[in-house]
Amino acid sequence: MRFLHISDLHLGKTFPVSRYGQQFAHRRRQELLDTFSRLIDFANQNQVDFILCCGDFLNSEELRVEELRNINAMIERLEHAVIVAISGNHDPQTKNSAYQKIDWSKRFYLAAPGSGRVALSAYRTIITYHSWDQKEMPEPIEIPKPSTQSGQYQILMLHADVLTKSRYLPLDAQKLSGAGFDYVALGHIHKMQCVAPNVYYSGSPEPLDFGESGEHGFMMVDVEGERRRVQFVPFSQREYRQLSVQVWENDSEMSISDRIASAIIREDPHHIYTVTLEGNYPLGARWNIEKIEDDLRYKEYFCSIEDKTRPQYDIDALYRENQGNLIGDFIGSFLRRESGAENGEKLDAERELEEKALYYGLEALLSQREPQSNPGLDNKQKREEG
Repeated sequence: MRFLHISDLHLGKTFPVSRYGQQFAHRRRQELLDTFSRLIDFANQNQVDFILCCGDFLNSEELRVEELRNINAMIERLEHAVIVAISGNHDPQTKNSAYQKIDWSKRFYLAAPGSGRVALSAYRTIITYHSWDQKEMPEPIEIPKPSTQSGQYQILMLHADVLTKSRYLPLDAQKLSGAGFDYVALGHIHKMQCVAPNVYYSGSPEPLDFGESGEHGFMMVDVEGERRRVQFVPFSQREYRQLSVQVWENDSEMSISDRIASAIIREDPHHIYTVTLEGNYPLGARWNIEKIEDDLRYKEYFCSIEDKTRPQYDIDALYRENQGNLIGDFIGSFLRRESGAENGEKLDAERELEEKALYYGLEALLSQREPQSNPGLDNKQKREEG
């Protein structure tokens, strides 16, 4: 037999206009539906026997009836496979659930809330599950046991968090692995991973936020006798990727936008990027990052910009020029802390946080000074201004 393990499609998800722009936010929402339609075609073309959907098939109860009918029409295109689905924290079976708004295809079986079993006798398979009826489950449940019926392939389906302390059904991966199932299919975490022997997250077929970089898709599992093959199938239309772009204090917003666009073109303009700006910004005149993002979206380059630039200060020169005043004392406190720390004692994140505090503090202090001088400019700038 062959089955697909999918989860977290989040059909109907609304993407924030503030981060994506109105046009692309609408397009990205539609792409989730398009990917589900392609998944139906994949199942038909690859002789899939059944599809396990481990929660968050829908994004919320707010989908319109017409949208639900369109999703149902896609399911009706299945030529052979059936979908066995459990609900998760985004689509719990509450009284307002979107699942109550239409009559679903006979090829779509939604497991009732709580724990239970589904027998697929044609494939000598028994599916044990736990399905949600609330938006949070901060306490673990007793891990269900496999069926005692012999000669059956035993699958456990859960929407749970085995990676961190969580409000979303925290469970122990090793205990799941040792529970006696042939395959444990998990949903909730959007990144594909095997967290313990026989215990898999399929991840989401499409990445859903800027932090979800890397390949996304689903698991395809082939079982023949005692032999099993588990394969990850990359399937997303787009990826969220990372880029770093160097900028300088004399750059304009237009030149930064052009440099980012060139970097995206070299990488692949089809994908979505988190762009980190590195370098220096001009004193007292930071760039308008939102304007740069809007300009890039207008050109159909989709990204979120993280501004990690720093003001063009020469810390040593500022310290020398401000001995005995508040600015000098402020810089000195950081320099003493740095020189007092043993090599390797500070983590990179801690060092970066202290440097941010130093630069933000200097910016506030220097903004209170008379504008006749710009202490701490690097030597090159001083020569140019002289």
